[in-house]
Amino acid sequence: MQYHLIIDLLGIKDKQVEVWDIKEEPATWLVELYTKVKKQTCPSCKAKTKRVHSYRKQLIQGSNLSHTSVKISLRKRRYLCTHCHHTFYEHLQMVDRYQRCTNSLQMSARTYSAIGSFTDAARLSGMTTNRLIRLFDRHPLQTKKVLPRAIAIDEFKGDAGGERFQTVIADVENKEIIDILPDRKVDTIKEYLQSRDTSKVQIVVMDLSKSFKQAVQKALGNPLIIADRFHYMRQVYWALDEVRREVQRDLDKKPRIQMKRSKKLLWKSVYKLDEEESEKVQKLLDIDPRLQKAYALKNKLDQWFKESDKDTAKAGLEACMQTLKESGMDSFQRVYHTFQRWKTEILQSFMYPFNNGYIEGINNKIKVLKRKSYGIKNFSRLKNKILWQQEVNKLI
Repeated sequence: MQYHLIIDLLGIKDKQVEVWDIKEEPATWLVELYTKVKKQTCPSCKAKTKRVHSYRKQLIQGSNLSHTSVKISLRKRRYLCTHCHHTFYEHLQMVDRYQRCTNSLQMSARTYSAIGSFTDAARLSGMTTNRLIRLFDRHPLQTKKVLPRAIAIDEFKGDAGGERFQTVIADVENKEIIDILPDRKVDTIKEYLQSRDTSKVQIVVMDLSKSFKQAVQKALGNPLIIADRFHYMRQVYWALDEVRREVQRDLDKKPRIQMKRSKKLLWKSVYKLDEEESEKVQKLLDIDPRLQKAYALKNKLDQWFKESDKDTAKAGLEACMQTLKESGMDSFQRVYHTFQRWKTEILQSFMYPFNNGYIEGINNKIKVLKRKSYGIKNFSRLKNKILWQQEVNKLI
């Protein structure tokens, strides 16, 4: 193999580096490199010099070639500044100071770590897991200081840094993670928003979290808040399920099991039921009038949700809320109070095409990332890995 190809395969961009010899050892290639004399800039006085003071051999780990580990023996030059008599080693792009592996190997290992666990990434790159984690922690990613026009806020179960839940801030228009916060507390979110340039922020999308709403209003004044459509509609399905469980407890064993297994059937939209499913639903509803009433309420709200637009949503919501208020069922009374508190934010979801769908997708990716890594307890490491995975995915 030509020596210049070896230089390219090892990812070495320094033009003064040349191959002296290549030795093949069991499962290892030993590549001996040397550097040619090149005019250097003294780090002390910035003067130029080509005076060589001494030499030193440095053993470096290189990127694997054809699944074979590579060891590099680099003969480095130490230069003498003729102006201030300061001695210094030449600067090379291939390896940083005090490092024992090439920069190309570090980048490959960090790229592997965005796809899988640190253990798998270390195995693929041919280094120890602890070394890879040290390299990874040494390169934290910088986050944006200026927030975009529309942001979304949501929590996820990270179990890192001594906190069970962490918060993700995302740009819903450009589909990008902006930052990860260490917890979901009001003060943490408020302090983060106050530490950023929020002059462009006009829209905030969130679930029905009182702490998120409180933090946003304290930090941003009175932005346009949009309640996520999935989160407020699931309150209705939860209310129906609560009634189903109440009815289920009063039944004998066989119908109780049948009722328990029919949860998804009762949740299914009436528009999507076929003839057989409609008959099954009717048999379930005939068991108890409470279930009939709850199912009718669910269908009324489902119809309002799917058929309303920005012009008809308000009138439809008021009619639905009146029905909920008069239902006399505790579970749907709670839905009424929730809708009453978030009425403005719910109506905004019909006015603007924003929701938490993207950020929920982020949460699923974080779950997969955590599962592959068997959990990451260090918050800074978890945050850096989430952001680094996003950067790698942009390139892929």
